[in-house]
Order: sequence, then C-alpha cells, then structure tokens
Amino acid sequence: MAAHPASPVPAQPAWLRPSRPGWPGPAQPAPPGLVLPAPPMVDLWWFDARAEVVRPADAAVMDAGERRRARALLSALDQHRFQVAHVLLRRVLAGYLAAAPGDLRFGRQRCPRCGRRLGRPVLLPGPGPAPFFSLAHSGDLVLIAVAARPVGADLEQDRAGCVCPVAGVLHPADAAALARLAEPDRHRAVIGCWVRAEAVLKCTGEGIGHGLSSLRVGLASGSTGRNRRVRGCSVRGLAAPPGYQAAVALAGPDAVTSRPMAALPGPG
Repeated sequence: MAAHPASPVPAQPAWLRPSRPGWPGPAQPAPPGLVLPAPPMVDLWWFDARAEVVRPADAAVMDAGERRRARALLSALDQHRFQVAHVLLRRVLAGYLAAAPGDLRFGRQRCPRCGRRLGRPVLLPGPGPAPFFSLAHSGDLVLIAVAARPVGADLEQDRAGCVCPVAGVLHPADAAALARLAEPDRHRAVIGCWVRAEAVLKCTGEGIGHGLSSLRVGLASGSTGRNRRVRGCSVRGLAAPPGYQAAVALAGPDAVTSRPMAALPGPG
C-alpha cells in the first residue's frame, strides 16, 4: 500500500526527471514558476532512486566536489543514489530560481557551536534571494525540503537489527522514555527520535559531531506526532513510505506545515 498524504499530490514536472524527454541539460535553465512557500510552509519533494536514470550529461551538473564524493563511494548502487540525490537537488532548486542547474554554487555556513565551516549547506549569493533547503537520502529514497526560512529534513530507512544502542546517544529524558517501551514499538520510536533530532541539527546548522544528547525531541504519537519546539525550531515527523521514517524542522516560532510537491513512493 502506497503511503500517500490525504491532500492531492501534484504531478512531477517532466523537467525534473532525467529519464524523460525535455529534462534540461547542464546549461539549460529550468522552467520558471515554482514559488517559494510562505512560512511556516515547507515544500517536500520525494523521489525514488530506483526510478531515476542519471546520464553523463545529467551528472555534469554536479560540481567537482560532488563528483569527487560520488567516486569515493565503493558500490555502484551508492554512487547512483548519491548522483540522483544531488542532481535532483540542483533541478529542484533551479526551478525556484529559474536558473541553470549546473550554474548553482553551494557553500557551507559556519557551525553556530564551533565556528567551523561545517554548518548548514547554502546556495551562494546569486542575482536573487536563495531559498533555504535540506537534502536527505536513505536506502532508495530522496527527500528535499525547500523553505523561506532555515529548514532541516531527515530520512532514515528502518534497520533490521537492534537499534537500542542508538538510544544512548539521545537526550537522557528521551532515552528513559524509550527504555520503558516494549519491542517492536521501541525500535520504531528510537528511529523516530533520531530523525527528529537530526532534522533540528540540520535546521540550526550544528554538526552531528556535536551529538544529539542536548536535543529533547520527545516520543511521537501516531505516524507523525505533534509539533515540538526544540532549539528555536518547530519539528515534527512526516508521513513516510513503509520501512522509512522522516522529519522536518523549520526555524521560527510557528508550527511547521508542509505540502508534497512529488508523490510519496510506494513499495517497489
């Protein structure tokens, strides 16, 4: 059963898909028309890497650093997933900017805790205001969040083995609440806490190297749970396809809302 949201999901524009005619080349601007959502709305783009074909001309939109990171991956499958995620990130962002995907330049802000340039990825200044974005990919799925404020998204494929040790790196109050759960509820709740905490870190620009133990995100009730205020962000879980969990965080005082811009993938 495909996990579709209750609201209608717009069809993907043909120019987003590398396997379809009309997809722009490295120097071709994406069609204009994507409008950045007003806060606290976040645009969510879901993709299944199994459905994407990345041709050499498509991969050419990536910069030298992205291509180097892709080559460093050991398996062809991981290289494909990385390429899909980063090429589609460029296509999506180009749609908001009416720019050529290959012309987009990325940098990193300084981490607000240590000051090193390991913080939030950002678009470097161009002719117009750049949207905030967050990229997550796990297993075969890719999630891209786009917003007018700093945003963080995380996506995790459920693990087959025991995840109890992961609880030890979470906030002590969350770890204690998780310890009171029985399996399999505890297994799913641990991953849920992880994705919400990592979404907050991505939103604030703090590196995961600083740990998750200071972020109390609480246990979710139901498939998504309620909005929680953590570190100046509003964070909540997202409806995700079976076998995955996801979360989004948005800077500011408002409860984050979201609109799906591409259909949630169903099982292959």
